[in-house]
Amino acid sequence: MKTVRFYHLFIGLFFIWNTSSFSQNYSPNESLRTTLRTNVWKTLKEKTPKKQRFMTGLFFNTNQCFNLFEQASKKRGWPTYSPATILAFREVVIQEAIIKRDFTENEILMVYEKTKMQLSKVNADTVLNQQQLQEKYDPLILEALWIATLTELIKGKTDDAKKLALELSENKLVYTPKMDRTANKATHNSTKKNKEPARAVGNNPLVEDVILRTVTNYGLNGAYIENEVSVLFRNGDLITNPSRPIKQLDIKSSKIQSPKKWATWRKEGSVLWVTKAWKNKTYDWKKYFKLRPAKEGAILVGTYFTSDAFGGDRVVNASTVSFNSQGKFAWNTIKGGDTPWLPTYSNKNSAGTYKLDGHTITLQYNNGKEESFFFGFYPKDNQHFVIGPGHFVPKRK
Repeated sequence: MKTVRFYHLFIGLFFIWNTSSFSQNYSPNESLRTTLRTNVWKTLKEKTPKKQRFMTGLFFNTNQCFNLFEQASKKRGWPTYSPATILAFREVVIQEAIIKRDFTENEILMVYEKTKMQLSKVNADTVLNQQQLQEKYDPLILEALWIATLTELIKGKTDDAKKLALELSENKLVYTPKMDRTANKATHNSTKKNKEPARAVGNNPLVEDVILRTVTNYGLNGAYIENEVSVLFRNGDLITNPSRPIKQLDIKSSKIQSPKKWATWRKEGSVLWVTKAWKNKTYDWKKYFKLRPAKEGAILVGTYFTSDAFGGDRVVNASTVSFNSQGKFAWNTIKGGDTPWLPTYSNKNSAGTYKLDGHTITLQYNNGKEESFFFGFYPKDNQHFVIGPGHFVPKRK
């Protein structure tokens, strides 16, 4: 099989390199590599066009498929199994498949600078051992090799490679192995003692920040102003207006079901550069504020109103909620009108007890049902806050 097109592109990548700036490297284990390669190919095979499936399968038949990546990096003296090398390589290959042309040297350098900037501020990989690093990054190499191989085989005859590259750029095809955390138990315990940020549960990466900004949108009646919440993950992902708690977020499913909620971010000084792939645009966010987490056990007292539609597993179009100092809540589920409403904390289906902890509020209804939602306080006081997609303010008396 001919050397695929990306080889000469990657040869010129990152001619300036400072290895001390990036995350730790890893030394691949061949047995684990075989397992990963087999599982990744099973995932990608179903997406591979039938005409290219046989030849692509041959390429992925042995671990020698990694050789092209290794040769290119070693020839230029790059740290081969460095997260920075792998992530930038993957980005260049995917974007070239999308735009159907080779990157210029300046464009390649821009990818390098972006990767360097992001990884210099992120230390998420320092808690991973060698096996976990390989489980995380080997699949990314394979995905890039897959797209490059398809691009070479198709050679512009169809848009199949472009479409698959677009899906890959949105992380819709990513293979996520189940990593064994027990091997890194000592490192994890040491991290806890040093009071590093806690990892979110499930497959969520670490969170860098949660912000609030005012945006202008347009509807049938013209322009209107609303507040928007964004969660910035340390891997460069961003989600807007989450409903569920961050720790319960299934990132892979969310990106498939709600792609317009997702973007990527990087920071230069105080400016956030946010790229929305579905719009193919990058925005500079200059004005934003931190959305504050609640201290564990914090309480809310008063009645609050939102004009936002609110809903849980069952849709509760609630506009008003009351809290008391005994840790109880009650929803008013009737919208509109000026009818006086008094909270009934004993109501079976719309009232109960609540608990605040960080960016999570948990509602325990009197009927036994429990729901958890995203939560955050506005910057200046505890009388303005967010529950799920709703922004609440004190209700006028």
